Amino acid sequence: MDHCFPARRLLLAAATVATAAVGMPWRASRAQHVVRLLVGFPPGGAIDVTARVYAEAMRGVGTFVVENRAGAAGNIAATALAQSRPDAATVMLAPLNVYCISTALYRSLSFDPARDFAPVGVVATFPWVLAVHPDVPVRSVAEFIAWARARPEQSLCGMAAVGSEGHLMAFGFSQNERCPLTFVPYKGGAPMAQDLMAGHIPAVFDPIVNLAPAHKAGKVRILAVTSAARSALLPEVPTFTELGYPSAAGETWIGASMRQGVPAPAVRDLSAALLAAGRTAAVKDKLAAIGLAASAQGPEAMAATMAADTQRYTGLVRALGLKLD
Repeated sequence: MDHCFPARRLLLAAATVATAAVGMPWRASRAQHVVRLLVGFPPGGAIDVTARVYAEAMRGVGTFVVENRAGAAGNIAATALAQSRPDAATVMLAPLNVYCISTALYRSLSFDPARDFAPVGVVATFPWVLAVHPDVPVRSVAEFIAWARARPEQSLCGMAAVGSEGHLMAFGFSQNERCPLTFVPYKGGAPMAQDLMAGHIPAVFDPIVNLAPAHKAGKVRILAVTSAARSALLPEVPTFTELGYPSAAGETWIGASMRQGVPAPAVRDLSAALLAAGRTAAVKDKLAAIGLAASAQGPEAMAATMAADTQRYTGLVRALGLKLD
């Protein structure tokens, strides 16, 4: 039985995704394909929601069944992909850390992104933010740096995931700007946000999707975002780059990949269908509602991004001296 997406036919099947946008014809028989869409995080989070938005939009390409393999910062799902058959029946949607940080961070890893994964494309991005409790007497990044330098013993910064790209961006920022931050690890973003709002910790570095509601309610104060452009979710908040702090620039990107060895035409065709879905208003609007932006990087662009970010974050992991079991 042929489990691969037939090359040259998959694009014809994408009309359900983007008929109005690109005028593709389609064949209903393609909807009989069943594809496991691996997600290494629990239901309801940004990665899971992104997967389900695309699974819905891709109904004309096949039946995408989201399979949550939560744990180990996405590495359990990555291991499942690495051990799957290269038959295009399994796709993984995972964030930057799985592709670019895990190999440097973990002492023992059962997969190698460069060896085991075939990049399909980057489908979404979201920035991180620096936020403080409203009682911290600062309203800008410059004031925050001055505040931290004046009282290094108080300049604690919460971090929901040790070794995450947010942790590493914040570390790079603290080193480059001589901003003495002591990072406090939490077991998730929710307890960290609760401690920030309660004033138990003065500052945190966290994805914008987690803190935007609290910022709008006046419970926290977001000082800057890490993206290249301001976020549509909080357009009044400046970027680190425009404020003159490029060391804190960066975004979490969510990339789709298959098992290395899947025929190249199948990878290209699925990539084209994913990018077509990402250009539709439905996908853009659903992602924007939770603070994400649809992306349109294909296999080659994703591979280049993986290489650049692996180099960047590996250096920061080593500088921090981080190693996890």
